[in-house]
Order: sequence, then C-alpha cells, then structure tokens
Amino acid sequence: MTEELLQRYFVSQTTLEEARQVLDWFDTEAGQAYLAHRLDTQLSPTDWPLSASDPMPDANRLWHRLYQTVHHTDLEQEPTVRRLNWYATPMRWAAVLIGALLVALSSYWGYRQLYPDDLIRNTAYGTTSKLTLPDGSMVTLNGNSRLRYAPRWAYGQVREVWLDGEAFFRVTHQPHHERFLVHLPNKLTIEVLGTQFNVLARQSRARVVLSNGKIRLDVGQQSTERLVMLPGDLFFADVKTNVFYRKRVDPAVQSSWQEGKLRFDGTTLGEVAQMLEETYGVTIVIADTTLQKQAISGTIPNKNLNIILKGLSTLFDLHIVRQANQITIQ
Repeated sequence: MTEELLQRYFVSQTTLEEARQVLDWFDTEAGQAYLAHRLDTQLSPTDWPLSASDPMPDANRLWHRLYQTVHHTDLEQEPTVRRLNWYATPMRWAAVLIGALLVALSSYWGYRQLYPDDLIRNTAYGTTSKLTLPDGSMVTLNGNSRLRYAPRWAYGQVREVWLDGEAFFRVTHQPHHERFLVHLPNKLTIEVLGTQFNVLARQSRARVVLSNGKIRLDVGQQSTERLVMLPGDLFFADVKTNVFYRKRVDPAVQSSWQEGKLRFDGTTLGEVAQMLEETYGVTIVIADTTLQKQAISGTIPNKNLNIILKGLSTLFDLHIVRQANQITIQ
C-alpha cells in the first residue's frame, strides 16, 4: 500500500477498485496499525494547545469511540474531554484528520457489510500457499500475495477473484460455462475459458503466462479490444510506463516457483532482483548497471532466500553480500 494512494483515498480521489484495495488493506494488521498511528501522530502533546490542568486526548479512547460510532453502539463509561479551542490551527487539522478517519472507518465497515462473506488469503514473504476455490479450481499463491473471493458461487453467477501478487491458477470448466474473471490491481482483467496460467500483478505492472487452454485479457482503458492468449504466450503490461508486449515463452519456466525451484531462461539479473524484492521483502542493490542487464539461464533451488542467493553466487559467479534485509550484488 502506497502513501500516495492513501492520501488520494482520504480526499475521495480514487477509483472504485482503488477504494476497494484500500478498504481491503484496512482489514489487515498493517492497515489497522496505520490508522491508529495517524491518530497517535496527530494527537501528540505538541499539537494540542492545553494548559497543564487540561486532560490530553487519548488516541486509543478516540479510536474506540470512532469504532463504536460506526457500529452505532453505546460506550460504557465515556471519558469526559474538556472543550478545546476550536480556532487553534493544530486543533482544526486534528478535526480534519479525525473526520477523514471516521469516513474511512465508515466506508470500511460498510464495505464489509456489502461483502460480509468475502474470503481473503494472504501469504507472507518467502512462503507459498495452496487453496481450493468454491468451484473446485486450484490456486497456488506465491510469497507476498493476496487473493480475495466469495466463499460460494451461485448457479449462473460469474466467478470472480481479485489478485494482488503472484499466483498459478488451475481453473475448472463448469457445466453451464460460468465465466471466471481475475481482477488485477492495474485495471487488467483476465477472462478464463477453462485453463492453467501464471499471473504476476504488482502495482502498475502485470505478467500473464498461459500454460493450457485459452484466456482473454481486457486491458481496460488502454485498448478497446480483448487479447486472446494461446498456450505458451506471455503478455506483459505496465500501465504506468505504457509498455505492453506479447511473446512466446516456456510456461514451465515462468511457474517453476511452485515446484520449489527457480528456472531462468534469458532473464536479466535486474528482473531477478526485482522478483526477489517483491517475494521476500528485501532490498537488492546492483551498483553496476551493465550487471543489471546481464541475462542468465539455469535452475536453482527455491527453498529459502539464503539458498537462492548461494545458488546465484555459485551458478553465475557473483559476489553477494547480505546484511539483514539489504543485499548487494557485485
């Protein structure tokens, strides 16, 4: 979640899908901690023009009050807070922020009422997880990924999931040909026609590789046409830089991560570094720009990050130094 998106959300400048992304994030521990932190920051002692005898507003109590307000429940033993100077500048900014947070909380709990049964599956950095969807379709989530879907799909209902991260789908065909849609955070939508494919969706970019069957890609505002993919097709899109291309690849290479190994076939070291950063939550520094563009091919184990780094070092003659979550490649 980016600060820029959060700021746009608080001033109602997000799209519907972006708003849903923010509201889903509020459902995580990180999202709850963010809201609480904003209250704590705004309610610091230096921001409130109080005398020594005035009580300092308690962010935790205020947070609890906002929660109870959204749920329309009564508070027990409400704390008494003296009326403060409304015309003090810090107080006005506090009121604006509290109002924005109240709107965010109201939107969040209203959203959860609209979608009370949605299931959300998250994977931590460096982990994978397998799950079965209501129609029997199988999904393998890569590290640092998130999937949202309904716990049941009615007869004739479109099957929809929302993915942020990387996943491999094995979609089942239904007797009545119900559509299966995968919504990505970069406004791309995949329509599945009974197939197996790998999807990587991070921020503004996406990479889709088809193994079996056939899928259609709706690239949203970037095109009025749908792209039909066949087995072995790779489609890449970066809606931020407006880069789109399609090429033929070996699908097994692109989805090898779910088999406990990483296979590279002409992959640049810069692309490998980006993949490791997103999947394992580390920062990788490659000072030599020519080294970033070096293409590598081969297979290394994918059991954990240290084994991956050792494999890269041995197989491609690289000097790799790791200090906590920062990795330097020379």
